[in-house]
Amino acid sequence: MSKLMKITLVQVCAWSIVAISMIIIFLNPGTIENWGDNTTKTILLAFLFFIGYAVHLTTHLIEKSKRWGFSKDERDLAIQSKAVNVGFIVVLMYIFILSISLYIKYENAGMMPVGWVWFIAYSTIVMANLSVTIPSLLIYRKQGY
Repeated sequence: MSKLMKITLVQVCAWSIVAISMIIIFLNPGTIENWGDNTTKTILLAFLFFIGYAVHLTTHLIEKSKRWGFSKDERDLAIQSKAVNVGFIVVLMYIFILSISLYIKYENAGMMPVGWVWFIAYSTIVMANLSVTIPSLLIYRKQGY
């Protein structure tokens, strides 16, 4: 397993933990309906995303450091380019399908709880990170790294 693949695996693990924790928080009864009244869950989500971004930043700093001996060649850049293309399409489809589903669910009610807007915002960040790193891992593995 190459060093870049290991770094990508660490990022996938970190953002997967954030995603699972976020889903658990949002699935608690009353979270969506009473979003503005629950500062504890808001702070907890902010802390989770801080951890996700801290791991992401740390792995990028390690990757850029000459001390750790990372080097990218044309193959790595091609893999990252393919992964970003896949991630872009996945995120667009995710936002579209989620938004349309929420519209259909709340169409007759006339309004949607604001907690869903927060869910869309937070989950888009998670999806953007996972939809790039997971395909990157799969492409690295397919090419024998």
